[in-house]
Amino acid sequence: MSRRLPDDLLKVPHRRDVSFARLTTLGVGGLCHWLFEPTTEGEAQSFVRACSREGLPWRVLGGGSNLVVLGDLETPVLRLALPKVVYREGNRFTAPASHGHIALAEAAAAAGLSGLEFASGIPGTLGGAIRMNAGAYGREWIDVLVRFRFLTPEGDLVEKAPEPGEFSYRWSFLTTGRVILAATADLVPGDPARIQAQVAEYREKRGTSQPLSKRNAGCIFKNPPGQSAGRLIDQAGLKGLRIGDAEVSPEHANFLVNRGKATASEFAELMERVRLKVLEIHGVALVPEVEIWHESFQSSVFSLQ
Repeated sequence: MSRRLPDDLLKVPHRRDVSFARLTTLGVGGLCHWLFEPTTEGEAQSFVRACSREGLPWRVLGGGSNLVVLGDLETPVLRLALPKVVYREGNRFTAPASHGHIALAEAAAAAGLSGLEFASGIPGTLGGAIRMNAGAYGREWIDVLVRFRFLTPEGDLVEKAPEPGEFSYRWSFLTTGRVILAATADLVPGDPARIQAQVAEYREKRGTSQPLSKRNAGCIFKNPPGQSAGRLIDQAGLKGLRIGDAEVSPEHANFLVNRGKATASEFAELMERVRLKVLEIHGVALVPEVEIWHESFQSSVFSLQ
């Protein structure tokens, strides 16, 4: 980005040249040249309005757990740094988008409220989870979401209930230039000990079935209708396939892991190899579930984004 950023945008708290290895769970990517971290909803609104007025492209970063970054980014990146305070009203929990997803599930369990147990094994932030309608064990966020607050691409503040068509499997309308600020879940009272036991069980399952000892971005590809992406990749004989330090996990084939120092090009090539092999063997075109950021990288995998 060669143009100078406007003065009012630079008033929003920000840092320069932060490594994406520190901002993502995968640890792949170059430098984030402009990282904006508003501590209030007003600062977030100022950021969006300034970018809208100037016609500046920008991106939103949550916990970096469902993200693959390929190279440096000049595009301004917004990462909310709102106070991580949870508000309870009856059986409803409201939290800021920057709140840790797993921590929110644990807080609900400790309060004796059931409904977020599925979230106990899903890393990242609440905002990222709502944005992709995260789910597990047959449950997803739209099952408990009753209110949410967000900024439009022009910076207008909207608070509403979800409507039909706004959320589906691993997708929401909030992926198109909107910024989630907060969300409210409607939960059900239950026995705290039983709820916490369920949370512990889900976390243990995640620990035994997923490669948590290595840096990863979660499941890389969406499950095709009626099928398992991990099973298709496994049946194509791709478990353990390595390109440099990028590897198809021997534990879970839909996890592509960073064994230490994987580069963006190695990871991109591994994704492409997996996609093409599954297409050749099974005739199924896998679509990435992770979000992919790049400013100049070209590949047929990423053209699907």
